[in-house]
Amino acid sequence: MREDLLREAEAQTRETQRKNEETVLRRRQEIYEKYPEIRTLMEKRENLIYGSILDMLRGSGSAEDLPERMEEASAKIREGLKSRGLPEDYLSPIYDCPLCQDTGVVGEKIRERCECVKKRYQALVREAVGIKNDGSETFEAFRSDLFPDTMLPGSRNTQRQQMERVRRYCEKWANEYPEVQTRDMVLSGKTGLGKTFLLHAMANRLIQRDVPVLLVSAYSFLETARRSWFENDDGLKELMETEVLMLDDLGSEPMMQNVTTEQLFNLINERQRAGRATVISTNLNEGELKERYSERILSRLTDGRNCMFVPIQGQDIRNGRR
Repeated sequence: MREDLLREAEAQTRETQRKNEETVLRRRQEIYEKYPEIRTLMEKRENLIYGSILDMLRGSGSAEDLPERMEEASAKIREGLKSRGLPEDYLSPIYDCPLCQDTGVVGEKIRERCECVKKRYQALVREAVGIKNDGSETFEAFRSDLFPDTMLPGSRNTQRQQMERVRRYCEKWANEYPEVQTRDMVLSGKTGLGKTFLLHAMANRLIQRDVPVLLVSAYSFLETARRSWFENDDGLKELMETEVLMLDDLGSEPMMQNVTTEQLFNLINERQRAGRATVISTNLNEGELKERYSERILSRLTDGRNCMFVPIQGQDIRNGRR
């Protein structure tokens, strides 16, 4: 987990708790000022608790009928609120998360983070890596019907069948990582075939599974590599060390002498040696990758042992084009 984002998620939970407590306090003050008779009912209910506790400490009382008396008092408060046109629960505590009551932790003997904190953390991670938080870039949102159900040249499958197969493969990889056949993957095909969508869907699933992932464009990679080469910047360290690196649109970045090819080879080679996963999308086919980046980079991306090369064919579906 990224500790900075986790701390931010926990801080957001505390802020939610504070705001809800302020709302309840403001409502109580409002009712006390406008309806003193309800204030009297509230104070009587509170005195029931304190009085019962004092009686038990003195050994002169019992709390057996306390729940019944409390419910009678609460019923009078609810009726008082209702008769004045207010919700019956207007003075009840407010919780965004009933499970942890906005504390961020659950459990009695073993305390652990609540799911609400995890969801906030995951939303922050998506925002940090550039993925939408509206659910539109997930496997669940994938629509195979957008792809033509027409045969691909030289294939027994239609474009739609091909994309359904590729989606299943990508989802299986994201579900099972790191227990996968190959840790690296290249999605290769022309523009408008859904490669970036699949990258984002994979990243989304990994984030849901708390697998560290970083998604960058090829242009951002080049800028990081340039700073590393000319300014001795350590920005490449994060790209080298993240558990799963997703590199989008490889081939769209400018070629910079002594930087682009050398740093790309270094990135892929070192990550493979360390057993870290790299998932790439590119508009280039194998021949174009070899021509642009050299044989040694192509060999790292097509060896079949460390990297699965996934060619995608078909027509551009963006803007309704088929």
